[in-house]
Amino acid sequence: MADLNLKILTINLKGPSGIGKPDKRRTTFIDIVKDTKPDIILVSEPGGFKKTVTDLNKDRESGQKFITAAFTKNHAAVLVKENLIQDKKELETETERVAISKIKLKGTSKTFLVAAYHGKYTSVKKPAKVKATQELFEVLKSIASDAGNGSGTSQIKQQAPMTVLLGGDFNYNIEKDEGVLVDDIASYGYAVWPYQASERRKRLKKDFILSYPTLAGYEEVTVLLDKTTPYKCYDHDPLFASLTVHYVTDPNEEQQDPTEKSQKSRHVLCVQDCMELEEK
Repeated sequence: MADLNLKILTINLKGPSGIGKPDKRRTTFIDIVKDTKPDIILVSEPGGFKKTVTDLNKDRESGQKFITAAFTKNHAAVLVKENLIQDKKELETETERVAISKIKLKGTSKTFLVAAYHGKYTSVKKPAKVKATQELFEVLKSIASDAGNGSGTSQIKQQAPMTVLLGGDFNYNIEKDEGVLVDDIASYGYAVWPYQASERRKRLKKDFILSYPTLAGYEEVTVLLDKTTPYKCYDHDPLFASLTVHYVTDPNEEQQDPTEKSQKSRHVLCVQDCMELEEK
């Protein structure tokens, strides 16, 4: 067995009305990527996304190159570090506002279903948002259960479902007593990765990272308070998570890149706390 420390960033790239310009948000996004060095980026509202990815990959200081694993215009996108992927497949469903990719990690036996989501807008009534969330859970769970989690060479259906990583802007607080509760989410087999929102977003907590099936090992939750970084050009908290993945070396890979290995670490979810933004 071996371990891989998988770092995940989820971010809404749209700024608050009247504050921040696209170029500023693009530059800030690249700075966040350079600071956190994520392996997977789950994007909501990816306006001007093609230029954003081009600028990110041109930035020499970032030292990273990302490929777009899935994209849904105006709503969501999945970016994955190029040297992490052995294979990827974008999946299309009838579910709206979600970008889904099946990703095989290089040098490992692990395949993930990775999804970025942008929930229905604030103006949409809560029952419609809840229904959309429930449908999303069911669709991803069904895909994961059908696919299983193996190298893909055997025609025998795997008993264990594929691991799902889901993140994004749900446009309502799925943890509160409003429709879908944490207990209800657990009944679907998902786990919400807990965190404490920044001061400016504690009443507007709408961004989440979830996994299916439930992943154990949340030993510690921390919050990063970065008052020097001008994240106020975004109206959401960028979330950053670290997850240790246990895997068997893929026999189909001739040699595993040693840079892909990592020491064991705790599952940690962090918030890049934005500078104070006056709520209207």
